[in-house]
Amino acid sequence: MGSSGDGSLASNDGTGKGEVFHKGVAISMWQNSGDDDSNWTNFIKSNFPFKALPFGFKRFSGKHSVLQTCPDTWNRYEEDVELAAKAGCNAFRLSIEWARIEPRKGEIDMDAVARYHAILDSMEAAGIEPNATLHHFTHPQWFEDLGGFEKAENIQHFVAWSLKAIELFGSRITFWATFNEPTCAMFLGWITGMHPPGKILACITAGKVVMHKLQAHCEAYEAIKRTAIGKSLQVGLVHHHITFLATGPRLLRGLAAYAADWMNYWWGYELIHQWMLTGKFTWKVPLLGQWLEWQHPGGKPPCDWFGVNYYSRSVVTWYMKPWCLPGEVMTDMYYPIYADGLYEALMQSNQYGIPIYITETGIADKSDKNRATMIDKYMRAMLRAIADGADVRGFYYWTLVDNFEWNAGYLMEFGLYAWQPDGSVDRKLKAGAKALVRFFKALPSNLSALRAAAARLVKEGELPDHEQMHAEAEEVLHDLTARGHKGRRRHGHAMVAAT
Repeated sequence: MGSSGDGSLASNDGTGKGEVFHKGVAISMWQNSGDDDSNWTNFIKSNFPFKALPFGFKRFSGKHSVLQTCPDTWNRYEEDVELAAKAGCNAFRLSIEWARIEPRKGEIDMDAVARYHAILDSMEAAGIEPNATLHHFTHPQWFEDLGGFEKAENIQHFVAWSLKAIELFGSRITFWATFNEPTCAMFLGWITGMHPPGKILACITAGKVVMHKLQAHCEAYEAIKRTAIGKSLQVGLVHHHITFLATGPRLLRGLAAYAADWMNYWWGYELIHQWMLTGKFTWKVPLLGQWLEWQHPGGKPPCDWFGVNYYSRSVVTWYMKPWCLPGEVMTDMYYPIYADGLYEALMQSNQYGIPIYITETGIADKSDKNRATMIDKYMRAMLRAIADGADVRGFYYWTLVDNFEWNAGYLMEFGLYAWQPDGSVDRKLKAGAKALVRFFKALPSNLSALRAAAARLVKEGELPDHEQMHAEAEEVLHDLTARGHKGRRRHGHAMVAAT
């Protein structure tokens, strides 16, 4: 990429007045530090079905769990905030763990409250803006015991938790997300059983869970806005934007295509996209058809900003093996580097008419050979989208330090800084991560300056033309579906995980 001659991508150095473009990292405190009282902690300890099977939890997660050893951001927060600052971050996305603050119903742990304030002190001292998530897959076990989000009557508990979090930290945190990836949590918890509560093919209950979470988002949003400081806060929702593609000989790929269509509807983007545009939630189930419907009374749901968690799109063969198309590079998570999908996700999300933040993107790359490539391609895709009018206001890399990737355990290494559960490596900056550091240092922090830089780079031809890339991809896909795939195979079992 070119520069303005002073080491930045624009003449504005990012220190001027105006809205700030967030350059940050994202973490889940549970994934970094575990806890004692959450549904996920209980899930790991329990003997749920996949634990007993040869392809189950232990095979996926390895021999260490976050309850045995962890990077421990909870106690090493000063180091980690400093590492983020050194990487050029001006923002930091983290989860405010309900199970730490309210481990038993109605009981607030003031030590945990004090610790979060200490973490916020460190961020403030480093000039870093916090972005807090109220529900990042975890909640107290007492809430799980009540039925969690399977029951509509439990929405009130989440709303109460949201108001308590605002009471405790609202004066220090402007950006809030109610939920992280509600459709992903639904699919892995109620369809595949890889996340709590570990239910398999509970398709009707899965729909209720997503519907109740979206209802909880609306009720929490409105309750927060009614507080004394509510109008000064920005409350959003974070979605895992992923598409699923079946490839292979036309006569053989029918089952895979059928599964991919349902994955796109349930998990990928169709369900949330319709809801964000209209406020209408419709839940369909194979063979049974439409099962649930709910319309937000205000039409479009209330949301100040939309978080896009994007990693790739998933390609599967007719026999349901993870794959990638010719020329693509497969990651350790069994999906390829696919930057064009990020552009498409951002342009689609721009239809909602609210600011967009890339709240997560990253790569599982144990070899560290492809991290720099992924960062470069995805950054360019973001800049193309901004140049084409997408209101993107932040880029958060997942994640700061290698952590416990849910059902994938410590086997998937997303971190900018390397960490190993056996203690052999502790917070060492990876060579591939330096690409992100260079981007963060070069990109203006001033939003207007960043938009101008993106427009100039596209105009000067320093970014590849999206339409040309899309047309080339369509030609490849058409050729593959017509004659059968000859893409690069990724050996091993399919791995489904989420961040």
